[in-house]
Amino acid sequence: MRIAGVLLAGLAVATGMLAFNGDGFAEKFAALPQAVRDTAEAHMDNAFPLSITSAKGEHGWDYQINTRLNGKYHDLIIDGQGGLVAIKDQVELSTLPEAARAAIEKAAPASNILSVEKVTEGRNVSYGALTRDADGKPVQVRVAADGTVKPAAGK
Repeated sequence: MRIAGVLLAGLAVATGMLAFNGDGFAEKFAALPQAVRDTAEAHMDNAFPLSITSAKGEHGWDYQINTRLNGKYHDLIIDGQGGLVAIKDQVELSTLPEAARAAIEKAAPASNILSVEKVTEGRNVSYGALTRDADGKPVQVRVAADGTVKPAAGK
């Protein structure tokens, strides 16, 4: 039993070292614009850093800082000037306002809901779910707190 514990601890350390070496999180984080780093540090709480991605947005580059907080994802989307665009937090379906939960459940039976998120964009909060349709293909559903279905991104 002790050997297994030691092996697991060694594997955890090795995995952690790989995550922060080479093209790991620390190097990518250090390469971000200072304003983006400052905003990320201010909103990461005690989250465990996972990855960083970037995409060309409407007004320049947007950066997504992917983290885990209390075992769930806590992702930050920050524009190139350091403005916090959105926070995406994985949540349980049962924690959503009743109208939002009902709208998501209407769009997909609970057995087909893969994950649920709360998206905060400034003062606006919406909820999303990644579901699976009858053919097993992934479908995203986004609703407002009042249950109004929002158009999919890019539509």
